Amino acid sequence: MEIAAAAADSGAGELDVVVFPWLAFGHMIPYLELSKRLAARGNAVTFVSTPRNLARLPPVPAHLSARLRFVPLPLPAVEGLPEDAESTADVLPDKMGLLMKAMDGLADPLAAFLADAVAAGRRPDWIILDFCHHWVLPIADQHKVPCALFQILHAAIAAFLGPRWANAAHPRTEPEDFTVPPKWIPFPCTTFFLRHEAQWVAGAFHANASGVSDMDRLWHIWERCRLTIHRSCEELSSPISSESPPSLPGSCYRRCPTTVMKTTHKTAQAVSAVPRSYDGWTTSPSSLSSTSRWAARHH
Repeated sequence: MEIAAAAADSGAGELDVVVFPWLAFGHMIPYLELSKRLAARGNAVTFVSTPRNLARLPPVPAHLSARLRFVPLPLPAVEGLPEDAESTADVLPDKMGLLMKAMDGLADPLAAFLADAVAAGRRPDWIILDFCHHWVLPIADQHKVPCALFQILHAAIAAFLGPRWANAAHPRTEPEDFTVPPKWIPFPCTTFFLRHEAQWVAGAFHANASGVSDMDRLWHIWERCRLTIHRSCEELSSPISSESPPSLPGSCYRRCPTTVMKTTHKTAQAVSAVPRSYDGWTTSPSSLSSTSRWAARHH
């Protein structure tokens, strides 16, 4: 709602949006699709990533090229990270933490880019960031630019992972803890991970080679960003009905979730960025499992 309202308040309806995904093509492609849809609606979009990743993205339709530009930020070298490794596709799973450590080295280049943009009279209206960019928030705050988190997985994952306060009240430290529904879901639920999948999600709660766990990064962003953006998916979520429970992300994270993209296996189309109750909090075990398998491949 805030993004939509900002567009309406701007007169011509144009926003200047910076989009900054994690260095994985399973993240960059959805962020690119969102960028194209924002550009198609008359907004100016700046897509930020590393040079080699930008060179490997699909081409943008010619009619959007004037509104969608790409800004490369060179990835700093990190000991142990293979040369020219700029995405998760370039490294083995045991090097993911080093790639994240290198990505953290983009803080100064991003700060310089944002400072230059503001000095040139192009202060972004929004920065859309990913789960790992907790250090973007203080940089954005310096220039009074609001941030939105775009999560590429469906919102039931956010409910299952839970906010910091819920995990502090109900600690989960072992993979087995993730094979049952979390205690903070206030209605009957059959959502959980299978044992071999739970190892992946349990690892997100422990610090990696970057020195920070994935969940600490995500919690920091959840707690400080202006809004969160989720994708809904017909295959994983049942239609909204009057019997549907109230929005669980809203109660867990004390903010209203925003759905911006509805996807099916055949098509993906943009929908209005209007907060609403999210459907799908009673997804089946196979629903969450299929998502976790996708995440393990593309994270």
